[in-house]
Amino acid sequence: MNRKTFTLRLTAIMLTAVIGASVAACGGKDTAESLEASDASAEISSITTTTEATTTLTEYTGPLSNTEPVTWNETALESETVLYVYNISDTGYLNVRTGPQPTYAKAGTLSKGQSVTVVARTDNDWYKTSDGFYISGNYLTSTPPTA
Repeated sequence: MNRKTFTLRLTAIMLTAVIGASVAACGGKDTAESLEASDASAEISSITTTTEATTTLTEYTGPLSNTEPVTWNETALESETVLYVYNISDTGYLNVRTGPQPTYAKAGTLSKGQSVTVVARTDNDWYKTSDGFYISGNYLTSTPPTA
């Protein structure tokens, strides 16, 4: 037998052995996975769940319409400006109002880090959104949140 034929046969035998071992290993893995899956389902069936009452928060997503008559002074900004919610309490939400005071009706909420487009500022440091609602300037910044 010449050297070339011997090398080809040896390569074919080795490839056949590797493929056979791979098939055998895959078959064994499926069995192990199915055993693990059946053990996991046995564990899951023994878990007890409970439910508690939750509060549903309305998120301000606009565009909405504000019917509150304007009885305060506001100055239009030179251009629409994007600001970000920050410095809010542990609740994690900032109320959006129909007017520039906490006594006005709540129109929705914004989350910490959420952006909002504002178009005007009132004398008492509230910002008017592009949809006509108001957010206290105490909780807004021009700096985008970091990840």
